[in-house]
Amino acid sequence: MRFFAIIYLMFFMFNLILSMTIWDNIYKNYQKGGEAWASLSDEIIPDFKDFLEQNNFFQKTVFDIGCGTGYYLKFLQLLGFKVAGIDSSETAVDITKKNLNQEADIFCADMFDFVIPKDRYDLIISIAAIHHGKKEQIKSVIDGVYFSLLSEGKIFITLPNFESSNFWETFKNHEKIGDGIFAPLDGPEKGLAHSFFTREEVTKLFANFRNLKMILDERGRWQISAIK
Repeated sequence: MRFFAIIYLMFFMFNLILSMTIWDNIYKNYQKGGEAWASLSDEIIPDFKDFLEQNNFFQKTVFDIGCGTGYYLKFLQLLGFKVAGIDSSETAVDITKKNLNQEADIFCADMFDFVIPKDRYDLIISIAAIHHGKKEQIKSVIDGVYFSLLSEGKIFITLPNFESSNFWETFKNHEKIGDGIFAPLDGPEKGLAHSFFTREEVTKLFANFRNLKMILDERGRWQISAIK
């Protein structure tokens, strides 16, 4: 048992370092005029705007897991939210701080290691971020999110649908490293674990929440909203 625990820890640390390095390189390349990879090329999800219009946020405090360049946080800041977040890329954190005019608590940290303060936020979001890991790690993050929300706090989180692993452009060449967990064998995210989820898995993952809603978008992502 100890042997397998050591192997798991080694895999976890390797994937952590790999993720931080890969995404920092992606953001550095983006700064130099390179490709707007993955979520860097996205606009604000229209369903996210609808979600905001359909819900009340009394404290207007938001935490973004995997904030990237702070695109969503800037949007929310302009709506009057007090914003905070994390990203594993130092480059992304620097960009976010500049975009937010330093008026936010933005940390460079691994999302599977960082502890979000309990009972702090009435909105927690994560767009195209928390699937970069193994499923047990992602469950741990979601459990932490629940306790970090205020009463009646809300979430908006995306996770890739299991079927997306069959048609995502970056996954034409990949290896299976677990049940619903794959890593591309080429491209900017080469070797980085990605977890894909069925509807049943998402329902179970967010079982502690109320009013769970799932929308499958055109990119094959579950757009998940719910209330504590």
